[in-house]
Amino acid sequence: MNRHCAGLTLLLFAMALMLCLEQLAHQLSWCAIWQALRGTAMPSLQQQMFTLMWLPRQGMALLCGLALGFTGVVMQQALRNPLAEPMTLGIASGATLALSLATLIGPTWLLASREWIALSGAITAFAVVFLLSLRQGFTPLALTLAGMLVNLYCGAVNLLLSILYDRSLSAVFIWGGGALTQENSHALWWLLPRLVMAALPVLFILRPLRLLALDERVTRSVGLPAGWVRAISLLSALAISSLVISVVGVIGFIGLAAPHLAALSGAKNFYQKLIWSPLLAAGLLWLTDQGVSRLNGINGLLLPTGMMTALAGGPLLLWFLPRLRHIFQPDVNEPSSAPFPTHQIAMLPVIMMFLLMLAIALDFARGLHGWHWNSLAEMHQMLPFRVPRLLAALASGVLLAAAGVILQRVSRNPMASPELLGIGAGASLGITAQLLLWPLAGMAVMIASSALGALFTLGLTLWQARRYALNPQRMLLSGLAITALFQSVAAIVISNNGIAAAMLRQLMTGSTYYVSTPIATLAFVLALLLLALTPLLRRALLLLPLHNISPSLGLNVAHARLLLMLLAAAMTGVATLIVGPLSFIGLLAPQLARQLGARKPMAQLLLAVLIAAIVIMLADWAGNNLLFPRQIPAGLMATLIGGPWLALLLWRPLNSANA
Repeated sequence: MNRHCAGLTLLLFAMALMLCLEQLAHQLSWCAIWQALRGTAMPSLQQQMFTLMWLPRQGMALLCGLALGFTGVVMQQALRNPLAEPMTLGIASGATLALSLATLIGPTWLLASREWIALSGAITAFAVVFLLSLRQGFTPLALTLAGMLVNLYCGAVNLLLSILYDRSLSAVFIWGGGALTQENSHALWWLLPRLVMAALPVLFILRPLRLLALDERVTRSVGLPAGWVRAISLLSALAISSLVISVVGVIGFIGLAAPHLAALSGAKNFYQKLIWSPLLAAGLLWLTDQGVSRLNGINGLLLPTGMMTALAGGPLLLWFLPRLRHIFQPDVNEPSSAPFPTHQIAMLPVIMMFLLMLAIALDFARGLHGWHWNSLAEMHQMLPFRVPRLLAALASGVLLAAAGVILQRVSRNPMASPELLGIGAGASLGITAQLLLWPLAGMAVMIASSALGALFTLGLTLWQARRYALNPQRMLLSGLAITALFQSVAAIVISNNGIAAAMLRQLMTGSTYYVSTPIATLAFVLALLLLALTPLLRRALLLLPLHNISPSLGLNVAHARLLLMLLAAAMTGVATLIVGPLSFIGLLAPQLARQLGARKPMAQLLLAVLIAAIVIMLADWAGNNLLFPRQIPAGLMATLIGGPWLALLLWRPLNSANA
């Protein structure tokens, strides 16, 4: 009921207000505050800080929270996807990449026009998303895939630049964490009217936007131009998000969590969510910023507000998630035709590419004397170094591809990729704890700590979904909240611990540099065993996407979901323990296989595994050789290499099955 929304909103605002009053009581007397508000002729330094910095910061927290909560509701409604948020369509990574490039090319530009550089990067990123989905009528599937592609691609380029120029880009990394600190009120008054103007288009199309929650066939039958309504609403939402990012940096998770917190608190329809989600987001961001302002500076600690939002909102979402009665299913209608008639036509060239890439990875390399094919004697010397890395990369790539196929089919969500289960984030948290507590430990301790973190995350995710027959949407939301929570911890460590930062960046971006022969062999054997188990569940993979039809066909839905989720989690866990969370492979390979004509579960799985093997071998080989003797992590190279493939297939005009 709405009174629960009001109660939670009042609780967040009351807690934030109490912290504000407590902070002011230690700085100024009430008389001095009143004089500062009235504008005395000779204000003290504390009064100037109150009017020029403290008050604008509180206003910025409330304004940005309202804006992000509003855009989260609009995007989830327009895309019909509960995992959509303002950062989904690549604007945050686009803005961060633009600032990184400006820092390296012309640092003086940042002094005069940082906001405009960030805004131009965000707009450029969404323009690419817009163009990729234009020929497909702005369908939710096309927009979602294009947004995830641009987001991951820009993020990979930015991570690569941060590895190559880590000292030069440290300020950009801090800005990317989101900071509400204000020097005066100019930014607040600059942002306010622009946000209002950007929100007006949505207010004029509220009724058509509400109808987008219906099936695509229903909206067409009533004459609703769904594509244009979706495009207008997304343009408005992303303009708001771009403006916020350009001023305060990247503040993630708020746009995702606020609509679900509103629904969990009793908001039943779109209009109610549109009212309560911005208010909940504002209260949550304000409360988080109050906590951050007290912790910053203690022993040199640096805590950007954007990184801390997940620490505040993640546990809150996890606490309320079991009480959510309904999560609508995303719109993921399959295309009626693919660029190729059947997957058999694409299979032969894919196999040939696999064999060619295998030969290149083993025999062709760059050394001290340039590029060359190795002789038999050189091959004999180099194979002990190349084979372990190749086996580990292959094992991890194919496991993440198979896990991606399972998750996308079970959840019917094109954004479902292995890291959404939280396994990779849990493993990263385990490694983070080990680096802080025992930084000089060996690889065995690192693998053990990573495994403990992954198992803890899996147990928490399964426990959250136990009451609802392991509903995949609930598991993905739970995993996403856990991922955001754990990643924020890792980001804080990276910001404040230079020794751990270098190791974490390598592990979190998919480096095979630390893999030994026994670990690579074990990973490859486990990959073969887990892949061999998948055909035993092919009937469940075929029937589960049918939702209400599958129980009538004799399928135990809860049992099938549990087995498939455990299998996907095991695949993700093994891959993450070896080379880190190569998440893009789990998203890219299943989509490429589907676009190439593979529709049945085993056909899609086989084609996705082959594609992942090609991409990861090419990525590992290129990462070893392109900037020799420097190393580029395989995860980043996989994103840089595989992204254009998916972009090319997205650009091809596909007609929806229900058109």
